[in-house]
Amino acid sequence: MEKQFYYQMQWPRDNLFISCYAHELFNYRYHWHDSDYEIDILLKGRAEFCSGQNTYNLEENDVILINPKVWHASFALEENSKALVLRFSDSVFRSLLGKDARLRFQLPPSCGSTRDQESYRKLRCYAAMLLSSMDQSGTFQPLRSRASFEMLLASICEMDSQLERVADHNEKSRETVARLLKFIEQHNTEKLSLDDLARYTHYNRTYVSTLFKNTMGINFHDYLTKVRLTNAIFQLAVTDKNVTQIAVDCGFSDLKTFNHRFRDIFGYLPAEYRQRLNLSHIMHLKNQQIYVSPNDPSVAEKLKEYMDIWRTPNQKGAAEH
Repeated sequence: MEKQFYYQMQWPRDNLFISCYAHELFNYRYHWHDSDYEIDILLKGRAEFCSGQNTYNLEENDVILINPKVWHASFALEENSKALVLRFSDSVFRSLLGKDARLRFQLPPSCGSTRDQESYRKLRCYAAMLLSSMDQSGTFQPLRSRASFEMLLASICEMDSQLERVADHNEKSRETVARLLKFIEQHNTEKLSLDDLARYTHYNRTYVSTLFKNTMGINFHDYLTKVRLTNAIFQLAVTDKNVTQIAVDCGFSDLKTFNHRFRDIFGYLPAEYRQRLNLSHIMHLKNQQIYVSPNDPSVAEKLKEYMDIWRTPNQKGAAEH
């Protein structure tokens, strides 16, 4: 089996967990991370990124940072579009901020007028160094990887951010929310209400609503809509059902509601999204990823390009010879 650019490292004592990989982009896969930050760097091609309520068109070398609990998705606008992705846990800041605080970074995605600014160049450089070091072996490989990541982290912390409080729930509360998420996943196609969740947990409606909002960062109805949209996006891509049938099958009351919710998030109607799909370039498994091989020359060249930005002209000349 060909080697893939997918690596994970962890330092549990320091509450540090990192995933780093390069992958090919396809159709939308709408999802979120409970406690991870994510940095996406477009290595090749063009892509549309949906983050929260905003949609951005990214080109080669553009960078987007996604905070925890922000729903997001990417969509290839060209075949063979590839991205470098770095995910790391918010616990990395715990020793500095305390367990009940988190940073929400205000970094806008780069574009034609900003992608060559120093802040984005630094992120590309250190992310490339991290991925490159993770691909190596040897006694000091973890040290190189940790150093690359900490330089990237220091660069991010120089940017605008907002301190937000994180509710510190006890084990029982966390277990209750985990049960609620599983219940929603199993019943999201049905008519579902807060009263149903209250009956399931044997708590009152107000308590369930508050617990869910404090833990998930959004209210129950918004979360349910996003879960339904996740399933609808997948069905639009891989089935030949008409849009009305998909709306009903995914739990929306009618086509009008589905259209309205879809356009609120992605900026266009479900039927328009389906028209934009390249039928030869669709991910047919819901949680599938196509990771890029380290032998892919386009990726290797990009990583080298990103890492070269801090070399002096003399160092670059020596490297070329």
